[in-house]
Amino acid sequence: MKILVVDDSLLDRKLNTKAIENASIKCEILQAADGEEALQVLTDNRDDIKLILLDWQMPNVDGLEFMRAVVNVPEVCAIPIIMITASNTEENRQMAYSVNPDLAGYLTKPCKPGDLVDCIKKVLNIT
Repeated sequence: MKILVVDDSLLDRKLNTKAIENASIKCEILQAADGEEALQVLTDNRDDIKLILLDWQMPNVDGLEFMRAVVNVPEVCAIPIIMITASNTEENRQMAYSVNPDLAGYLTKPCKPGDLVDCIKKVLNIT
């Protein structure tokens, strides 16, 4: 099982990765610094990626653009996405869900490691 962590902040990618590792979730963690890179990683690993942790505000291809690119592609549209963003307005939350009605979660930064792990475990049905 692979989890793709997409965030332009190396620190945030490291924090998310560390939270997953500390929770002993057995997986390989892939990383991408923006949506464009994430699309390539997703293409190369689409059969193995079981979850995407996605930042919204990134250069090149942002989180919403990334979701727009994958929600209608049969080979990858079923992969759950948890958006992790500094944008905590209700308007932005609704916008994210309008792009991806099946969005598996919406967490705001700074995200507590326990909240992230709880959300991941719920989405992946891990006890």
